[in-house]
Amino acid sequence: MSSTYRVLCLSHDPAIVIDRDFNTPDDAVDGVIGMVAEHPHCDLMIGRYSYPLVEIACLSYACRGGGPRCSHKRGKWVESEWLRLLALAHDSTDPRVVEAAKKGRFSCWTPERLRRLRPELGIEDEARERP
Repeated sequence: MSSTYRVLCLSHDPAIVIDRDFNTPDDAVDGVIGMVAEHPHCDLMIGRYSYPLVEIACLSYACRGGGPRCSHKRGKWVESEWLRLLALAHDSTDPRVVEAAKKGRFSCWTPERLRRLRPELGIEDEARERP
């Protein structure tokens, strides 16, 4: 199954998906670099969709123009399921789980970024269903 790549802007709450499709990760990176002028200082990322969202790439700070200053030089892809678990860990009612999530080395995936990605990660509906 082929994937579609789209740019996500995490400077909005919730994050918005910019309505422009790319066919390859390299095209999407070029797209982000081109969009920095239109979205100065915005926290831009790339989402790989095979509907639903499958992976997200955090690009180097130089490519995306905003957001946390991550330590990687190239795009760092992470599966959406893993990010979903991390986001839910930050929201856990168990203080040990929250503390473990805070202690991890997840510099790209701050609680704020994860909160803004909740709809794309499919978490919003789940949160409404909890007692």
